[in-house]
Amino acid sequence: MAGMDSTSGTIETAGTSLGDLCNRIRAEIDKLYREGIVYGDNGFSRSLYPTSVTPGRGKFLGDLVREVKPAATLEVGMGWGLSTLHMLEAMVENGGVRQPHIIMDPFQEKNYHNGALRVLRAAGVDRFVEHHSEPSEIFLPKLVEQGRQFDFAFIDGDHRFDGAFLDVIFVNKLLKPGGLMAVDDTELDAVHLACRFAETNLGYTYVGGHSDRGDKGPGRHRNRNSRPRPQVSAYRKPVEEQPERSQIHFNSFFDDFSPYIRLERLASNRLAHEGLEALRKGDREGARRAFREALRLDPTHTKNMLRYVRTYLPPVLARAFTGRGKDG
Repeated sequence: MAGMDSTSGTIETAGTSLGDLCNRIRAEIDKLYREGIVYGDNGFSRSLYPTSVTPGRGKFLGDLVREVKPAATLEVGMGWGLSTLHMLEAMVENGGVRQPHIIMDPFQEKNYHNGALRVLRAAGVDRFVEHHSEPSEIFLPKLVEQGRQFDFAFIDGDHRFDGAFLDVIFVNKLLKPGGLMAVDDTELDAVHLACRFAETNLGYTYVGGHSDRGDKGPGRHRNRNSRPRPQVSAYRKPVEEQPERSQIHFNSFFDDFSPYIRLERLASNRLAHEGLEALRKGDREGARRAFREALRLDPTHTKNMLRYVRTYLPPVLARAFTGRGKDG
């Protein structure tokens, strides 16, 4: 464990001034971006991309830390260590690192050959980091059990929905009221969905985001307002404690995750299925009600309009009108 400076309440900098340490961190960041290569143990080398945060996304993270001035910080996923360097640079600029920066990355040794740990040593900031090789779904609950609390957390781990969702859930338990949660790759459906849950069910507020790419027209990674989703986003935890949520009710958090799926269309499809089932059973009145309600939810659905009209026609005419058999 790194020693503490009793006069400032920060981790000792081994005789290096904060200004010199900032310059050393910045020099390492610039070198990595300039060369585009990171080196691991036993001569291993690999390109920074696509794993590392870009300069723009790194600056966004650093600026968040400069604004929040966190005493306790947490990071899920380490990669090549660029995001860690950006955050530590900001903490040093804020006056020093007050508590070890907690990181968990189970793939640092196997997949990254300890490249990030070498980067941190080269920048002179390895003493500020407490790295754990356990998966976040194992280690985060341990921190919860210990009663740990953090001011700032950065999530860049498992990008599948189950992994991202668990990270958000446990980070929520670890963040102090009003704390900030930054999440990378929020343009991806799975990660976006996990963040939407934090907004709709946990009361988080979207603070801001950053994208390196511009608006390139319609695409699948877009919000309800037709703007592209940010590649990295920040959310603030409510300051006030949220009312206890019902055990059987939750607020929908997937209504805008894709422009191709809407709740109205899903409900309309369900009603259309009920209408077709009613037709097969000879219940024309029941089918009529189902198709009418489906059209109310989604009036642009031409098939349901034809099905609704069909309920008023004799069976022979209905089949001729729709071009379908009796079960069509």
